[in-house]
Amino acid sequence: MFQYLEKYRKEGRKGSGGSSGACYVYPDAPATPGIVTPDVTFERSVYMNGSVTMDDGNSVRVWGFTEGGMMAGQFPSPAMRVTEGQIVHTVFSNNGMMWLHTIHHHGIEPSTENDGVGHYSFDVDGTYTYQWKAAHAGTYFYHCHTNTVLHAEMGMYGALIIDPPEGPGTLYAGGPSYDVEAVWACDEFDSSWHSLDWDAGTCGADVGLNDLNPDYFLITGVDGAQSALTDPRVAVSMNRGQRLLVRYINAGYLPQRITFGGLSAEVHGSDGRPFPRPVAVTSLTTHSAERYDCIFAPSRAGTYEVTVEYLDWVDGSVLGVARTRIEVA
Repeated sequence: MFQYLEKYRKEGRKGSGGSSGACYVYPDAPATPGIVTPDVTFERSVYMNGSVTMDDGNSVRVWGFTEGGMMAGQFPSPAMRVTEGQIVHTVFSNNGMMWLHTIHHHGIEPSTENDGVGHYSFDVDGTYTYQWKAAHAGTYFYHCHTNTVLHAEMGMYGALIIDPPEGPGTLYAGGPSYDVEAVWACDEFDSSWHSLDWDAGTCGADVGLNDLNPDYFLITGVDGAQSALTDPRVAVSMNRGQRLLVRYINAGYLPQRITFGGLSAEVHGSDGRPFPRPVAVTSLTTHSAERYDCIFAPSRAGTYEVTVEYLDWVDGSVLGVARTRIEVA
């Protein structure tokens, strides 16, 4: 690895758009240590030319991971879903690109080489197979860990779900069942960041990555100003008697307060670990990268408007709101 690092110190690596050399990167693509035959394999590569159209008509540039070698991608990136106990290979290809990325499976417990943290291990320059075990059922996510502050803001993440041996429909082994499932990855965008190059700020220049001023507030890639109220990727339709599992992910940088529109949720776990007993709540206040598994069992038909408030780090004031709905027939 170190011969590559010395090369890049001397030559620099140009980011798209002609930024200065990426001073801190650790490029490598070693063989996976102790590699074995996997139970399931995911193939991921990168797109850097996506966009999301907001409710005000503006388009915001996004990056992300593609599936199976495709050139175009979606935001958030395609979910990974596996079963507890499986050995998983995530084959990540960065071949021929002028930028560097990694995949970090957030919340699992891999070896150093398979952790996907650039400074801690290496940034993938070529192809690397991340090998890891799905040890605990629950809600996780994966994201790039190169120039992390910017790359996560640009949308380089996706849901990671580990089902128990019983499969979907049960939260964890011996745990509660559910009939309907939703993933709410709540995020904020500062659109002024979205014109930056992939290596912005890595050579010591102040490019403003300490100054987040979000102007869009999203739920699972959908603008929460209006569209998330009805978009089927976010809004939920269910019947009385059914049980809804919401896999909630704080995918942004700000604290969030999510309120369930008068419904009470049983929170059964956090960050991939079950609670000793469920906790009944009507709202949650969370911080960046936290995940909660919430089960709802509405007894009355109606429309329940869910609000996600994005809070100032210092004074707790509300900087923005995203909304969606749970429709119970």
